[in-house]
Amino acid sequence: MIGKLCIAAALCASTAIAQSAAAPNAASPAKPLTFEVVSIRPANPESKPSFGPTPDGFRMIDHPLIGLFQIAYVPTGIGDSGFFRGSRISGAPDWLMRSESFDVVAKVSEADMAEWQKPASRPGMLRAMMRALLEDRLKAAAHIQSKELPVFDLVVARNGPKFKTAETVDPATLRTKHPGSIVFPDGGAALPGNGMRQVNFFAASMATLAPILSYLSERPVQDKTGLTARYDFSIQMNFNLLGPAMDNAEAKAGSSVDAMLPPPPPPGIDAPPPTDSESSIFSELQQQLGLRLEPAKGQVETLVIDHIERPTQN
Repeated sequence: MIGKLCIAAALCASTAIAQSAAAPNAASPAKPLTFEVVSIRPANPESKPSFGPTPDGFRMIDHPLIGLFQIAYVPTGIGDSGFFRGSRISGAPDWLMRSESFDVVAKVSEADMAEWQKPASRPGMLRAMMRALLEDRLKAAAHIQSKELPVFDLVVARNGPKFKTAETVDPATLRTKHPGSIVFPDGGAALPGNGMRQVNFFAASMATLAPILSYLSERPVQDKTGLTARYDFSIQMNFNLLGPAMDNAEAKAGSSVDAMLPPPPPPGIDAPPPTDSESSIFSELQQQLGLRLEPAKGQVETLVIDHIERPTQN
């Protein structure tokens, strides 16, 4: 499933979905928030994979159903692109995680449509509706549990950082100066280039960088740099590891980030960090940016699937 990931997974440290953990439900509390119509079918292998909210609902095409849990249960949202890697999920059968793919299309009712169209309302509504969908169609029950796991601390290397403070932090200026870039909800931006062997960051924080490194290193990355400003920098490495869809990132950047949200990758097995000869992530991070990833232990949120059944189909 890694080939189906797109750049938004790693580049957006927080997104509209990420905000759903704290966003209140703007719609009326008098009734539960649910999708009016939901279709769940085995994936059509001829379909083009997609994942994310739509103007009138939600679509997930040709992906495992675990992607729905990322919206409904993960408190840090899609921005934590490494959440479903390693040992951060338990109790999930293989068909839920990776062996089977599905097409899910859900529509919002006319009564909820006006609220759904409001950017501030949609994250909380989507989170509530997705939980209701999973409980109704998959009889799902899950909870978040904190667990001590291997992590990486992102720290400044011996000779200090090798990047400069951002020239501008104004989102409008960034969009003008860097057309086609993906703009973060916190104001920064990123622009892929050089055949996806480089990503250029503008007005980015270390909190923006950490989820990318988390995905690439397959461990949660904690920002321990102490760097609190925003910076301009570039990273050159094989970002094609994030999937062929990154090649179209510039074309997609004009649309809502929500529309580019990917599903999580399948779970892997935590392993010791590779040596410099085995991976460019650790060596290039230090050589290009003056930063290091140091192995550590930390309390990490994990997802526990308490109960799950195969979905009823339409």
